[in-house]
Order: sequence, then structure tokens, then C-alpha cells
Amino acid sequence: MKVLRQESGMVLLLVLVVVTLLTALVVELAFSTLVDLRLTETFRDSTRAYYLAKGGVRAGRGILRMDMNSYDAPDDPSELWSLGVAQYPVAEGYLSVTIEDLGGRINLNALVGAGNVNPVVKSQLRRLFEELAIQQGEELIAALVDWLDPDDRVYVDPDGRRAVGAEAGHYLSEERPVRCKNGPLDNLEELLLVRGFTPEIFQEIAPFVRLHGDTKININSAAVEVLMALSEDPEISHDAAEAILERRASTPFKSPAELTWLNELSGLANLLREPFTVTSDIYRIETTASVNDGVRRAEAIVTKTGDQLLYLKVD
Repeated sequence: MKVLRQESGMVLLLVLVVVTLLTALVVELAFSTLVDLRLTETFRDSTRAYYLAKGGVRAGRGILRMDMNSYDAPDDPSELWSLGVAQYPVAEGYLSVTIEDLGGRINLNALVGAGNVNPVVKSQLRRLFEELAIQQGEELIAALVDWLDPDDRVYVDPDGRRAVGAEAGHYLSEERPVRCKNGPLDNLEELLLVRGFTPEIFQEIAPFVRLHGDTKININSAAVEVLMALSEDPEISHDAAEAILERRASTPFKSPAELTWLNELSGLANLLREPFTVTSDIYRIETTASVNDGVRRAEAIVTKTGDQLLYLKVD
């Protein structure tokens, strides 16, 4: 009887061990299935958000097409497109769309055209750096010239400021080598690859520059810093530039000819020499889409005329 009780105890212990192991396996399998299901749901929601974000870009382009003003009429931040869309419910998610006029910014890619430096854009950038208190602006411009121009010759500023650019030799010798682009910037973040353009400098100038379109500046949407950078007169005052903003806030400029009133403001006459316009054709559309835990963002650069998509990035 004693032997039987011992054997029964061993069997019971073995059964308990087996049950424990099976329970652990079931729990692990259930947890693994739950994780896989959760990952599947997250991937599904992220995919939905991706297409919703891209759909937001299409919606933004539609808003621009619906703009009541034609391209020949003035463009200013009081128009329909500037309202955008905030947290609009779409199916199981939400969509936000913002549209920004880039016509009031300085075109960085226009610094070099047909292999030659554009002196007007160069002067605008130099004055913008001065206005933003960015040191070594001449060196930054020289480095940007070499990044944009098609040749491998190091650019030397001909204005006697001793600023020199940087070509392949510099970039290939860095800790993380990159190739000198020798072509236009594809996106603003690429500027961080150019010698001297630190993240801090990038953040400073990003709100005032663009990469597409011509060199004309829309006076109805240009920031104070850009307006001050457009004057050849170093004595131009912040108050004078603010006067332009005050004037357009009540009545947007309808024609560049209306700028003649600036002659009445001391130090602003030289603004009339700049390539001004009162219309914009380049816009940035930014969207944020969320479906449950899936969140995706899209950025697009588009033209109003012709509805061209110049750049698209979805994160």
C-alpha cells in the first residue's frame, strides 16, 4: 500500500507539472496571439492613416482650386485656403490640413541659375542673415553656391569678402561623408548637409525661404524679416516694414504699382527695384491623419496654377 501511495503521489505530481506547463504554453500562446493581433491592428491603422494623410493633400489641392481668386488677382492670408481643416472626422479617423503661402519667401534654389550666381538673390540672403543676426553669412552663401552650381570649382566671393565655398573634397572628408549635390535642393532639410548650416541656423531661416518658383516676392505675404532683406538701403527700419504689414492688413496690395506709396516712407524707395508681385503660385500643404493609434503626416509643395505636385513626403 505504501508503494502504491508513493506511485500515486508521483503521478499526481507529474500531472501537476504537465498541467502547469500546458497552462504556461496556453498563456504564452494567447499573449503572442494578442501581440500579433495588436501589431496587425496598429499596422492596419497606420496604413489607413497613411492614405488619409495623402487624401488630405488632395483635399488641400482641391481647396486651392476652389480659391475664388484667379492667379491674376491678389493672394493674401485672408483667403479661403488659409482656413485649412482641423481634426475633421473622416470614417474612423481624424484629418487636419493646413495650407501655407510660400510666395512671400526668398527662393534658395534661385541663388544659382544656369551655373551663374544671381546677384539679387545673393544680396537678399546676405541681408536676411544680417537681419537674423546669423554670423558668417557670406561663408554660408558661398557654401550654398557650391552645393547648387554644377561644377567642382570652389566658389570664391568676388565681392572681396574672402568667403569661399566647399566642393566634393570637403564633404568626402567629413566623419559621415556625403557627395556635394551640384544641383538644386530637393527639400529644405537637405540644407543641413551644406557646410555651416547647423540645426540652429536651419531653424532660424526656414520660415523665410523656399525652393520653388521664380524670384518674385509676394508683398502681401512676405514677413517683416523678408521685407527688410529686400531693401538695398541698410537704414531701412523695422517700423517702416511694419507699416507695409499694417497697410496690407486693411487693404491687400492689388498691384505692384501700388508700392509707389512707399516713396513717402524714408529709406524704402529702393524696395521698388525688387521683383515684387501681389500673387502667389507656390503653396505648402501639411496634413496630419490619425486612425486610433496610427498617426501619419504628409507634406506637399504644389502650384495653384496647373495644380502641379512639386514635392511629397509622407511620414
